[in-house]
Amino acid sequence: MERIKHPKFGIATIWRNPSVRRLAWAMAILTVVACLLLSLYSHYATERIKRQWLAQENAIAGVLSDGDPAGAKRWLQALSSQPAPETVEAGRQWLAKYGMTQQLEARWLPALGNFHAWTLGLLLPGALLVIALLALWLLRESRTQLRALRDLSDALDNTVKHNLPMAERIYGEGELGLLANGVQALSLRLRETIEQLNRDKTYLKDTVADISHQLKTPLASLIIYIDLLANGKTNPADAAEFLETCRRELDRMEWLILTLLKLARIEADALELNIVQAPFSDTIRTSLSSVERLAEERQVSLALHEPDARPMVPHDAHWLPEAISNVLKNAIEISPPGSEISVTWEMTSIFVRLKISDRGPGIAEQHLPHIFKKFYRASSGGSGVGLGLPLAKSIVEKHGGVLSAANGPDGGAVFFLTLPLQPLPAADSAILTTL
Repeated sequence: MERIKHPKFGIATIWRNPSVRRLAWAMAILTVVACLLLSLYSHYATERIKRQWLAQENAIAGVLSDGDPAGAKRWLQALSSQPAPETVEAGRQWLAKYGMTQQLEARWLPALGNFHAWTLGLLLPGALLVIALLALWLLRESRTQLRALRDLSDALDNTVKHNLPMAERIYGEGELGLLANGVQALSLRLRETIEQLNRDKTYLKDTVADISHQLKTPLASLIIYIDLLANGKTNPADAAEFLETCRRELDRMEWLILTLLKLARIEADALELNIVQAPFSDTIRTSLSSVERLAEERQVSLALHEPDARPMVPHDAHWLPEAISNVLKNAIEISPPGSEISVTWEMTSIFVRLKISDRGPGIAEQHLPHIFKKFYRASSGGSGVGLGLPLAKSIVEKHGGVLSAANGPDGGAVFFLTLPLQPLPAADSAILTTL
């Protein structure tokens, strides 16, 4: 149900509530029934008074006709014609001598006394019955609404305390329907928040365990080598080798910690990129130069195939080369000695796509969906710890691009890095997944 912002609480707003409509129908039905009953009562009461009045007149006529036939005729003439005012006044004065005045209570007159008692005995129970029916209906309506509010309260309580979904969705019109819709939305949001907190808790626990595991090995090596050096029994050649090993382990720990800090900054949305239009080819050469030494050590050649076009691509000239370098390092580590890594790109009017192909063993199908997860390693080969590719993917997505992987038709792995030629927010990068 769509909520209207700041609605006027007028007749239309009130009428959309089902309880109000039901109340209006109930009042209308009771009004019609009451009018019909009052019409029947009026007709029956009039006939009853008429019969009692005629009975009294018949009694008077009978008395006069027995004792004074001439007076009975005059009484009949006066009864059937419009009396003169002076005649009415004379009759009033004559009756006043016997106490028949307007101060006489109605109960002393048989016709009026019977009518009053009969009316009171009929209308009062009828009015009480109508009020009772209306009260029962209002009670039923109130119980229905209170039960709906109780259900909403219980559902929200179960969501907050036990993270349970609402047992039954409540839909309706009017203010109660808006309230139910809001409670359901709040319940869903609370469940999503609680589930996200649980996922974050599990993720943090796993991350701490992975970091501890990754740091444990170099720390153990450092402790062993430092103990050997502290004994003073090692020869200079072994001492130099131990020191070189300690340096490598320290470099590895430093890289691991710095990479984790970079990932944490990106995931916390605390990384500010300086995205400007810059030559894409210069960024590729910077990335290649940063891994040339590693490629020489692994006896792997790097082949750059540049197209004629030199596109200007919006990117950060510091962070994007790091992302490309991490992809290249991964390709170098899994490539056999003597192989070649091919780097090329293509561009359209919308995006530029970088392609990095190696001649390694490729990526098994069961590993493809997971290679960009932190600390995930598809094989035991290489010296990586499973942070380079996640960092590269996060940086590319921060640029509004997409980093994906596949197996090449001739073997080996192929990584595609796609960037838009116009600056896009990272949240919109999903539109490039089909490119």
